[in-house]
Amino acid sequence: MIPEPNSPFRIFAEAEMRHLLAREVQRCTRYQDFLTICLVRTIRSGRGPAEPEAPVALRIAEMLRATDFVGIIGADIVVLLVHTPDTDAAMITDRIRDRLQAGDLEEAGGLRIGLASFPTNATSDGGLLAHAEAQLQAARSE
Repeated sequence: MIPEPNSPFRIFAEAEMRHLLAREVQRCTRYQDFLTICLVRTIRSGRGPAEPEAPVALRIAEMLRATDFVGIIGADIVVLLVHTPDTDAAMITDRIRDRLQAGDLEEAGGLRIGLASFPTNATSDGGLLAHAEAQLQAARSE
């Protein structure tokens, strides 16, 4: 976990986030539940992807339920929306995008978001990450 002083929210490091994703995919498979993964990539004007910043991850965590998880994998902030089908996840990510872009991210270059839902888009943790990454790339060309 990435320590954040004075914050009630936990931001998981890469190894922990990968473990949580694999665990939640197994749970969803067993109980035929929903899960959506959301990759958020902050973009600096003219310089491509930025290093994920804990303050951005914390702002995202503040918008979510206690059952959801926020962490970092590579250059992306990863959000696991547990028990959330893809239609509801799209509304949640729109709310995240609107709130973050209303702040200082708009001046920094904005952000891109890629979604993948279990079982609609993939049924494995690797498949979910790959689909969400493809959505991020598609957002780049829009």
